[in-house]
Amino acid sequence: MRALKAVIASSLFMIAMPALAEDKPKLDRNDPNAVRCKRLDVTGSLVRKERICRTNAEWRVISEQQNRDADDLITRSRAGMNPSG
Repeated sequence: MRALKAVIASSLFMIAMPALAEDKPKLDRNDPNAVRCKRLDVTGSLVRKERICRTNAEWRVISEQQNRDADDLITRSRAGMNPSG
């Protein structure tokens, strides 16, 4: 009898799961609020990877900041190489 109750309870749970998933509207892959996950290498390890999930808007902000940092680094290194200035 206990096993039968467990089977019925688990089957009811599985029936309710699709209904819970339908509550969220499906976002377009390029939507700024869509979550995208990336696997990034862990520094100091040959095989370990870290999974990081962020929204497309957050990934764009990170990319823009990295581009600004790279431009600043190049600008500062060029300023130090100029013998006349």
